[in-house]
This record gives sequence, C-alpha cells and structure tokens, in this order.
Amino acid sequence: MMRVCMLVTNRGYDDPRVCMEARALAAGGHQVTVLGWDREVDADYRRQQDGVEFHCLQLRSTHGAGLKQVLFLGRFWWRMQAVLRAMRPAVIHCHDLDTVPGGYVAARRLKAKLVFDAHENFPDMMDGHLPCMAVRALRRLEAWFVPRCDLLISVGQRLVEYYRNLGARQVILVGNWKDRQAYEFTADQVAQSRQELGVPPNTIVIGFVGNLGRERCVEPLLAAVAADPRFSCIIGGGGAQEDLVRQYVQRAPTIIYLGRVAPARVPLITAVCDVVYYGFDQDNPNAYWSAPNKLYEAIAAGKALLASDVGEIGQTIKDERCGLLLTTATAETIGQALKALASREELGAMAQRAQALQTRFSAQQAAETLRQAYASWAAEGRTA
Repeated sequence: MMRVCMLVTNRGYDDPRVCMEARALAAGGHQVTVLGWDREVDADYRRQQDGVEFHCLQLRSTHGAGLKQVLFLGRFWWRMQAVLRAMRPAVIHCHDLDTVPGGYVAARRLKAKLVFDAHENFPDMMDGHLPCMAVRALRRLEAWFVPRCDLLISVGQRLVEYYRNLGARQVILVGNWKDRQAYEFTADQVAQSRQELGVPPNTIVIGFVGNLGRERCVEPLLAAVAADPRFSCIIGGGGAQEDLVRQYVQRAPTIIYLGRVAPARVPLITAVCDVVYYGFDQDNPNAYWSAPNKLYEAIAAGKALLASDVGEIGQTIKDERCGLLLTTATAETIGQALKALASREELGAMAQRAQALQTRFSAQQAAETLRQAYASWAAEGRTA
C-alpha cells in the first residue's frame, strides 16, 4: 500500500470531509498523514485519530485576511516542503485550490502522484471577498493546475463537469455523503436532547448548523419562526451573523443558539430537528455549484428540507420532492413555507422521500469510489 499525505489549510482533524477521506484510505491499508495548518497554537504538534496521523503546523494568522493571506499561504507552502521531503509520500492529496501550488512543487520533486480535491469552486467562493483581479488570477491558476493533476475529486456532478471541461485527466465524484447509522437515534434519545436544548414542547423544529456568513439567509428564517408559535429553531455555528442570531434569541423564546458546534454533535442535533434549513444568497457565484452538507445530513437523518433554489440541493429537492424550495429567501416566503410544513402528514411524506435516498448518497459508496481510484496506483507499485 501507499504513503499518502493530505494537505489542508485548517487543522484537518475537525474537517468532516478530510476525516472521512483519510479514514477511508487508512481502512484500505494506506499510510495516511494529514498535514494541516493550525492558526491558534504556539508550536507544531501531532495527534492520532481513527488510524490517521494529523501533523499540524503552527503559523499565526486568521481566516478572512483577504490578500494578506497570500503571505501566510506562502509560508505554509514553504514549511510543508520540508515535511514532505522527509516523508516522501507516493501521493500528495491537496484539499482545495489553496494547497495545490505547494503540493504541485513537492509532487514534481518527489515524483509523487498529485490529487486535487475540490470542495467547492474556490474562485467563485472568493468572489466578493477578494478584489476582482485576484479572483481572475485564481481562475487562471486553477485552469493551469487542473490538467497537471493525476486525479481530480469533487463533491457534486456540476463541479465534475466543470473540471472535465478544464481538461482534467481523471475526475471522480466523492460526495459529502453521510453514514446513516451515525444519524440513527432512539425516540428517547431525541426527546432527552430536545429537553436538554430547551426546545419548546409540541413545536416543529427547524435547524441549521453551519457557517453563519452573510451569504447564508439566516435572518429571514429567524423572523419567520419568531412570528409563528408552531415552530422553533435551532441555530449553530459561527460567523458574521452571530450577533444577529443572539439578538433574535433575546426576543424570541422559540429560537435557540448553540454557538459553534463540534462536528460530532451534528448528527444528534439533526435528529432533533423536523426540518433542515439551507438558505443561500442566489446571487452568490457559488450558488450554482451548491451541494452542501445540509442536503446529505437531512438525507442521512431522514428529514425534510427547506432550502433556497440553488445548485444541486435545489435540483435534488425538485426531483425527489423531499422538501420545499424558496424562490427567494425572505421572511414572507419562509412564512408561507411554514404553513405547508405545519402539516405533519406532508412533513412525514417529505421525510420518507429523503430517507429513500440514503442508499444512493451513502458514505460507504463515497469511500469505495475513493479507494478504487487509489487502488490502480497501488497496483503500479507506488508504495510507501
């Protein structure tokens, strides 16, 4: 089997996609190290988790630093070279475009296979956060690197086609699909968790745990729930709208804010909810590609969805009728949707249709697709 090094610009061990893929490859017999970047510590460190080594490099910085982040990225790429030279992996697996330049240099030196794992369309994600000139440079950078990677992995079919059109040699779809067993809880466990969270009795619970950036349409949901006593809302996560959520909590006893939530807590919180919410700014360039975790969490838990009509989540809801779509996410449109969701019968039918998708969108299938792609390289004799 092969020695694999995954590169990621976060700590890695609390990134659900990174952990899922690292576990899958380790279970396939590969020796996997995740080389990450911890912005909040004073020294490098290592930890073991699920048969995977996480090697975190210390480099003080913050998220959302704009163009200044390029300087920190350059230092991270430089520091990773020494680790990769000592490790001599057979495969360098780059998570997102911001790790690819450093990974490419190391792969050329070490004659290693190069994998680009695109969690999203990175230039589109940066649109609005970086100057237009910088976004255009990212697009050119991406177009140059894609044909030079041995394998391109992405999270949705639309992105798969996009990278094929950019000239990718081999593209596979490894979705952010969930293990449904992790989302299975007894009625007593759900009832106890509702009580501990302070969910008002007999309310229909709508939940959203994720990034609270301004592109997430959180305020319309909170306004609609606050105006309808039949519903309550659980919000978790951090970001630019944290203070806004706290303000609503003060005004409406049916709104519960959990703060930042550890990934291990997400399955039970999802099970507590009756509806999973995903609001997204439809004018955001990244909306077209959207195949978010919320979609697959709802499927794994067998829950109805309430979402903006964007990307692959919108297409799935249209095709499978496992939720309701919002043409625009406003307090008024969400309020109208709540009237339909108030029907327990209709809510149950949507949940059943979501549950029926569990076989198609399974974590086991995603892991097997990844392992098969690596198996051909192992057969070539590219061992650790």
